[in-house]
Amino acid sequence: MRKSGVSQGLRAFVKKNGSIVIFLILCIAASIFIPRFATWPNMANIMKQAAIPIIGCIGMTMVLMTGGIDLSLGYVVGLTSTIIGLLVKVHGIPAGLSIVITLLSGCLIGLLNGLCVQVVKVPAFITTLGTGYIVYGIAQIVSNGEAVNRLPKTFLAIGKTKIGLLNTTVFISLAFCAAFFYVLHVSTFGRSLSAFGLNAQASRLSGVATARVNILVYILCSLLASVVGVLLTIDVNCAQPTMGGGNYTFEIITGAVLGGVSLYGGIGSVIGAVFGTLTIKVIGNCINLVNAPYYLYDAIMGLIILFAIIFENVKNRKL
Repeated sequence: MRKSGVSQGLRAFVKKNGSIVIFLILCIAASIFIPRFATWPNMANIMKQAAIPIIGCIGMTMVLMTGGIDLSLGYVVGLTSTIIGLLVKVHGIPAGLSIVITLLSGCLIGLLNGLCVQVVKVPAFITTLGTGYIVYGIAQIVSNGEAVNRLPKTFLAIGKTKIGLLNTTVFISLAFCAAFFYVLHVSTFGRSLSAFGLNAQASRLSGVATARVNILVYILCSLLASVVGVLLTIDVNCAQPTMGGGNYTFEIITGAVLGGVSLYGGIGSVIGAVFGTLTIKVIGNCINLVNAPYYLYDAIMGLIILFAIIFENVKNRKL
């Protein structure tokens, strides 16, 4: 009986925390077969590489939980990178005010996405693909297609200040994870989001403000994409309209899928987004350490998405 209880508990843990299990198995295998993997400097490097995309992955997770998608995320990263670079370097506006303006710009794009999806009833795929290209065009026009380099040191210090082997970007990412853990798993909004994703009609009849929830997730996703744009600009000391783009969005979606978010909506978590993104970065790190061709990384990302869709289809047919 006791063994049966332990076995059931283990199965329940694996089912609920699949992203953590996948991450641990991958790390153990890499530690055994790749000598340079299990070192503190390499672990610190993985954490630094994952810190920024984790923020974007949380935003994408919330959108996917509604049954929607945001393909404009990467392009919002590029536009907000351009905006912050022009504000702090070209116009000399203080870093704090520049960041506020940049984040508000991202929120406006999210509001446009949300209104198109919820009010105009344009499918999320079409809406965000269209706004993404509009945003990319605006970024190219505003920047004249040029990058802004050598940003002010006071601005760079926000994300590049060293604390041990880590930098402040990692701790900023942890702060966002904690804040959105509360939003998604403790607050009324989080419960409304899950209910909306599982059954929008039933949620509406139960008194959930589904329209507000649906619009708000797109605003939050673009807000977090704007944070990603600011932190990436700090990380590379360069603001450019091509900072995000389609590939970055694809990586973020893959991280969310590995984190256990349902592509049909209703299921997703901050913990899953964190470990899904970490798994992606561990895969990329292993490819680098064994000197394998980096296009293998893109192929693996594609396979993850494909198998996730197949698995979701099979599971829903059984239901």
